[in-house]
Amino acid sequence: MLSSHEPDRNIDDLSDTEVYAAIRYLEPDTRSTDEENDDVSVLGCVGLYLLLIACLAAWLYWNLVG
Repeated sequence: MLSSHEPDRNIDDLSDTEVYAAIRYLEPDTRSTDEENDDVSVLGCVGLYLLLIACLAAWLYWNLVG
């Protein structure tokens, strides 16, 4: 078993670009989940409006024809 828990590379050897790339890699991408939730919300609202219009059309049909 290893007795030293130090990394193989020294962090001082990393360039700023490598550090920022590592941070972006480790951070969760929260923007994509928000956009996906927005898409689902819009689709849900559109579906409910279509269902409401269909119910209203059926009600009017049965009241005017029947």
